[in-house]
Amino acid sequence: MTEPTRPAESHAEATEPAAPTDATGDKPATAPQTEQPHGDGHEAAKYRRRLREAETERDALSGRVEAMQKREVERLAATDLAAPADMWLTGTTLADMLDDNGDVDAAKVTDAIQRIIGARPSWRADPAPPSFDGGVRAAVPTATTFQEILRGGKR
Repeated sequence: MTEPTRPAESHAEATEPAAPTDATGDKPATAPQTEQPHGDGHEAAKYRRRLREAETERDALSGRVEAMQKREVERLAATDLAAPADMWLTGTTLADMLDDNGDVDAAKVTDAIQRIIGARPSWRADPAPPSFDGGVRAAVPTATTFQEILRGGKR
């Protein structure tokens, strides 16, 4: 079996430098005449890199804040709903539960819970069982034994 032969490249094609490409990989119509590796392009690249890092950090922090806000809504809903996470199954969104400042609004959460319980009464949390404990008790006095009387302790 013989290997297929490749056409020979001309010497001019092999030594010609590749045309520079932009960020999308497309070749620009005209190549820049001079490159300044430590000039304005280098500084702009540094700022773009900082911008991407800041955007990544912002997105991560935004996700953490959103998760904390959801947990706060579920914490408020836990007093009335058996499974507070079910609140999100009804189409309720986090944005519906926030006030103008972006904080969790307890009144909006309460209204949403009442609507959910009205539509699905079986989702209501069971009331706490009554406490039959009478609270704090005083120590029960013990009866005096015959031995204590003989020793002269109690009478």
